[in-house]
Amino acid sequence: MKRLSRYSLVAALALHVALIAALLYWSGWMVGALLSLPLLATLPGLLRARTYTAGWASMLLVFYIALLLSEGVAMPLRKPFAQALSVIAVLDFVSLVLFVRLSARERAALASQTESSAGAAH
Repeated sequence: MKRLSRYSLVAALALHVALIAALLYWSGWMVGALLSLPLLATLPGLLRARTYTAGWASMLLVFYIALLLSEGVAMPLRKPFAQALSVIAVLDFVSLVLFVRLSARERAALASQTESSAGAAH
């Protein structure tokens, strides 16, 4: 059986890196580095597939979504790029939440399998 949580983690990592790169491009190196610093802090935990890190990274993304949507409203010339970045941030959020939920479901299924196999051995 293929683990669906792996697919969502790969999608989350790709979207996370894309969001960081786009923020660096959009805001310039100095401001972009400051904006992407919290996202960079989550990368080591995401690379290790830690569900705790994915959980709080998803909460962090809510602020980026709000920032990008308000930037698009405040500055009409930057609206298309801000909306594109907010879509990337929303997809990143969804993939992180899916990773956490699917990982929990897979751990529960594995625990029930080991319990049933341990019970059968006695």
